[in-house]
Amino acid sequence: MTLATVEKRCVFFLGGYEPISPERQHERFCREIERFQRTWNVATSVSAMTLSKDAAVASWQIETRAPNWRVETEYRSLRWDDIVAADFARSDVVRLPRALFAFADFIFSGTALRYFAVNWRYGLFFLYPVVILAAFAAAAIYGALALVNWSLPMPALLGPAAAILIFAVLIVWPGRAMLLPYMLDDWLFACELVHKTRPELEQRLDAFARDLAARLRDRSFDEIIVSAHSLGNALKLEVVDRALRLVPEFGRAGETLSLLSTGSSLLKIALHPAGNWLKAAVERVSRHPGIFWIEYHALVDLISFYNVNPVTALKLPATGKPLMRKLRVRHMLDDETYRRFRGNFFRLHRQLVMGNDRRYFYDYFMICCGPFRLQTRVEDAELVMTAFAADGSLQPQPLQAKKDTTSTKPGP
Repeated sequence: MTLATVEKRCVFFLGGYEPISPERQHERFCREIERFQRTWNVATSVSAMTLSKDAAVASWQIETRAPNWRVETEYRSLRWDDIVAADFARSDVVRLPRALFAFADFIFSGTALRYFAVNWRYGLFFLYPVVILAAFAAAAIYGALALVNWSLPMPALLGPAAAILIFAVLIVWPGRAMLLPYMLDDWLFACELVHKTRPELEQRLDAFARDLAARLRDRSFDEIIVSAHSLGNALKLEVVDRALRLVPEFGRAGETLSLLSTGSSLLKIALHPAGNWLKAAVERVSRHPGIFWIEYHALVDLISFYNVNPVTALKLPATGKPLMRKLRVRHMLDDETYRRFRGNFFRLHRQLVMGNDRRYFYDYFMICCGPFRLQTRVEDAELVMTAFAADGSLQPQPLQAKKDTTSTKPGP
């Protein structure tokens, strides 16, 4: 017998806070799937990208083939890159004061302390732009005082002007090289998301939920996965919650929707007192009988809540969801590739939605395009690893696989 259980799959994807256009997302997907082909010795074909009528969803079709299995995947990328791009277009004059207000909100609301309480590494990530801004301000003041001591004329007037000029220059360089504007926009957006002050995002989330609900009503798929990365995980839980309310009958006949979380920063929003709306969504989704939810964590990913269960951290009733699994990025990549990425925290953060150089129990493209259900991969990781021959074909398995309960189709 073999473990092949999926022939047709739909994958939804919500990325993090990046202005990656759908065209670039499609290009990146095609590039990374080539690594997947080499690693697992399979053949794939990827269609051209199409946009939904409202331009909220970019989609493409993937066919994956091996000697004795074939899978069709509909990949639907839920877009909010245009919202991020609009944030990036702000001037520093607008960005800085608003970001300072956002940081003050996270600090005085006690949210920053909650970050340190559940994961000190994420607390340091929060402090990174704050420390840079403080250092730049100190350097600007010191530089202005030095100029005054060097007999700067009209010190009461030109001294403060010099400090502002020095600070502005530092923001541009080395600030941009240190990704400071990006970090400021990221936290400013997080503050706006917490307080729900972006109506265009609310409209987009409703569009995403309707799109997902339509697929939940479609019984032609063997598996539906909603995957998200980084801050996209916060949006994902809200989208899934809204979609399940649109399809209240989902799960009653044994259907299952699989949620995949990587590099999650869901708690970035849900730990804020004003983020109770997301906390409530997490509780409802985790309690839903038709949900299978897995989170993967990597120690080298410093931009996530490593080894933190969001349900536990939010002090919600235990539901057994999400399941938590640790992985080693080093084991997914060739030595040379890993050395090249090692100092790039943002690239390591993204690796969990990129292609692998080595066969490993976690492989994003095998999850999206392979013949096994996500729940099978989680519960029988070792068996799934040994199931593939060198030529990519599936080998008969000597042991009966665990019962699979993740079908999106109704039971008998």
